[in-house]
Amino acid sequence: SLVQIDHTLVDVIVVDSFTRKPIQRPWLTVAIDVYSRCVAGFHLSLEPPSATSVALCISHSVLPKAPWLSQRKIEQEWPVHGLMTRLHLDNAKEFHSEALRRGCEQYGISIDYRPVRTPHYGGHIERLIGTMMGKVHLLPGTTFSDIRAKGALDPEKTAAMTIDEVERWLTH
Repeated sequence: SLVQIDHTLVDVIVVDSFTRKPIQRPWLTVAIDVYSRCVAGFHLSLEPPSATSVALCISHSVLPKAPWLSQRKIEQEWPVHGLMTRLHLDNAKEFHSEALRRGCEQYGISIDYRPVRTPHYGGHIERLIGTMMGKVHLLPGTTFSDIRAKGALDPEKTAAMTIDEVERWLTH
């Protein structure tokens, strides 16, 4: 019924799938169903948040996951799919696109924007992102969330996972 969506820059550097050289940190757009606390869908990309990443996250959220999981050879069930009634979003510009407004209007999805500078109104998605980033700090190539936690580690030297591998890890 109510889905919250937000983005974060993932605290890990990914490597190129051919050269295995460090590229950059990917962006994660993630959606959570507020009632069940289930991850409804996500989109991982090297591109910064945009109307496209929001659309891809929403489409991942509403579509059955079996074909997507099968393509990635992930043998798990992810039974969360279907149209949401409401989206709960912050005030980032990509959430105010005309394409998003029209798409939601076409499918009967209402959009609620949280008041400016009130992250507690998006507590479910903020907590999910915080939990996920805490777990990402266990991966090779982690940048940690602040300079003190990173210490003398060089994330580019320890980076070992491609974006596809990080996507698979996040799925699990």
